[in-house]
Amino acid sequence: MPSLKSLLFVAFVGISLVIMIVTSTLQIPSYVKIIFLAIALFIDILAMSTRFYSYLFIPLYRMKDKTIVLSNEEPFYIAPSGNAIITREGSDVYATAFVKIPIYKSATEMNEEEKIDFARLFSRIVSISKTPYKITTQMYLINKDEYINKIRDRLNEVEERYQKSMSEKEANPSVVEREKGEVTMWHNLLESIGRIQSHALLNYVTVTAMGSTEEEATALATQQADELSSGIGATLGITTSMMSGEEILLVTQADYTIPFSTVSEEIRQKTVSEGL
Repeated sequence: MPSLKSLLFVAFVGISLVIMIVTSTLQIPSYVKIIFLAIALFIDILAMSTRFYSYLFIPLYRMKDKTIVLSNEEPFYIAPSGNAIITREGSDVYATAFVKIPIYKSATEMNEEEKIDFARLFSRIVSISKTPYKITTQMYLINKDEYINKIRDRLNEVEERYQKSMSEKEANPSVVEREKGEVTMWHNLLESIGRIQSHALLNYVTVTAMGSTEEEATALATQQADELSSGIGATLGITTSMMSGEEILLVTQADYTIPFSTVSEEIRQKTVSEGL
């Protein structure tokens, strides 16, 4: 059975041939024929592109008829203070504040007694406040673009230094060998980082308050969040903090949870692994 990649190629070529045949048989002005031939040429280019960029075409093809519009209105927006998100329902305004809970030790590093003690501490958090709130643990992908760019800059720097040493007649062989090893190291580091995903774990608490205005709702939500932050910090013996700006977007927006560059790479790797 032919792959979807081959079917796309045949489909594009077929469309291009139909356009050229129809254009040559119809009695139409020359400039119109030129336009249709240009369209056919563009489709031919798309056909050739499926060989190298099928990981872009195939997901778009499979997305047809899968788009569902939940609402034509913005679901929420960040408060002017930056420390809460605002939603509206009729005349009521709801503000949600976020508190970050840093956990510095993994359960894999604890013995059985420490796990029990930690579970007891967390059970005490439930009774800190009578206000309803939600405790969430979220795994997200780190955007490595900035880090990779720094590695590339460093690699370019050491490569330039290595090439300069190679061109010098009186260069010290040990220095040249050391710089060669440094170039290899940065190459390997760049390659390994590009292959793997970097994950991070985020624990946070959300609390929502209702008000008649944005200011009232935000003030109530942040007040409740401050109380929770103090209680959780005292119970677990850690320093908690209110989340704001991009930190809030990280737990509410998919583009921040899964960076675009990571999504593109995932699509490409999955397409290649499926042999499409």
